Amino acid sequence: MRMPAFTRTLHFRISGLFLLLLAAMAGGFWFWLNETMFQPNMAAEEEDYFENRSEGELDSLAIDLVGSLDRVAVLNDRLADYGKKVGRFGVELVVYDPAGRNLGSTNPDSMAVVLPTVADTLLQQMSLPDWDYSSYPNPDDVDAYVNRIFEVDRILVADDPDSSTAAYLVASYRPLTIGIEEIEGDERALTYQAVLLILVYSALSGLVIMAWLSRRISQLSGHMEAFAEGNLARRAGDGSQDEIGRLGRRFNRMAESIEQMVEKLQLKEQFQRQLIANISHDLRTPMASMRGYAETLTLQGDKLTKDDRDRYLNIIAANLDHLDNLIDHMLTLSRFESGQTVFQMEEFPLAELADSVLTRCEPLGTEAGVALNLECGGQDTPMVKADPLQIAQVLQNLVENGIKFNRPGGKVTIRIAALEGKRVAIGVTDTGVGIPPEDLPHIFERFYTGDKSRSRTTTPGVHTVKLHLGQSSGLGLAIAAKIVAGHDGELQVDSTVGKGTRFHFTLPAAEDSAAMEGEGS
Repeated sequence: MRMPAFTRTLHFRISGLFLLLLAAMAGGFWFWLNETMFQPNMAAEEEDYFENRSEGELDSLAIDLVGSLDRVAVLNDRLADYGKKVGRFGVELVVYDPAGRNLGSTNPDSMAVVLPTVADTLLQQMSLPDWDYSSYPNPDDVDAYVNRIFEVDRILVADDPDSSTAAYLVASYRPLTIGIEEIEGDERALTYQAVLLILVYSALSGLVIMAWLSRRISQLSGHMEAFAEGNLARRAGDGSQDEIGRLGRRFNRMAESIEQMVEKLQLKEQFQRQLIANISHDLRTPMASMRGYAETLTLQGDKLTKDDRDRYLNIIAANLDHLDNLIDHMLTLSRFESGQTVFQMEEFPLAELADSVLTRCEPLGTEAGVALNLECGGQDTPMVKADPLQIAQVLQNLVENGIKFNRPGGKVTIRIAALEGKRVAIGVTDTGVGIPPEDLPHIFERFYTGDKSRSRTTTPGVHTVKLHLGQSSGLGLAIAAKIVAGHDGELQVDSTVGKGTRFHFTLPAAEDSAAMEGEGS
């Protein structure tokens, strides 16, 4: 069962803790009162007398007094002797005749005067075995003598249980002699003690609660300080549901976001350093080449043949094309990295787009001796919803790579097929040299030029590339992967060294592609 929301608040937990401590204080205070005020303050010997010895001793005394009723002096002496034993317990004994008149007592100078008679019917009832001595025969006066009687024994005419009653032996507690001033004084003292105890306990309870809160807040503050000092992996461990617990979890989420942001910034900084280094390297090579050929044309132009001059100028033009391509790729990649690229989604037939890409790449394939093919399901292939310009760039990059790293007589094939779940599969397969398994995870990285993975050299251990279509910027596959990712897909690669490579991805099919096909047919 889920607890109500208010039970998870800090206010509820503090209030509950305070009430729990207050209940513990009230219980302890009641126990103290019960032990000190409401319970008789008895010594061990006195408690033993009332609990174990009084009934037997009083029964024996009643039997002993049978022959002394007509001798008042002897009766009082015997009562006085026993009274000396129990007087320290606050016990007084009185002998009444069957009519309830006082015959003698352990304190004859006071009891006989104060209480000359007791109702004979009451004495007769109290002598019965089933009388409840915890009751109050006189409820109108709590301090009445009859309410203090704890034992009544019959004194028989003869030593025979069936004989008539000659008198009654009555045992009672001594009356309390406490003045009203003493009672009021005790009440004031008790009140002062209670107030002082409550104040002390409240202060201690407040200290306990504040220490508990301070400890939790200090722990959370320590986590925050450690995080602020650079320990980005530091997290708060408070799993409670109150406000401090929620603050700790919010701090953890914030810390995770900041840590991820810092990691991204570090990666971005690393990328920028790598970008600058690679750009410097990639720009330096064609610039040095152009400088060398330009200086040769300048210094030895009149000595060169027309064919040499044309070749040098073609090389300079090829380097300029490479620089233009490199700059264009860097601008495209920077737009992807900064999130500035916006895809213009349209519904179009993918087969027509693939055919146009192959047409543009046909001169390159003819020059390299590589055949270009398109395989698709014909009219059964659904239309796709994507950015045609971006997808055309992906296909052209993959086809050009397939031509560049192929062999004379090889081929590059684009295959298009419909998939379940309203997706269309696109694959670009070549029969080239393939990519070694250890290099496959890196081919979509920026500036990974494939010097080792796409070698056309057959010499073992040599990883130089004889570029067939101009120099590579190492950004084409990285851009292609980002374009495919922007269409909720993933550019994947399968390759076997010596047999060829296959790049493949999927695109979403157009929602109304079936209807458009029906209209076209």
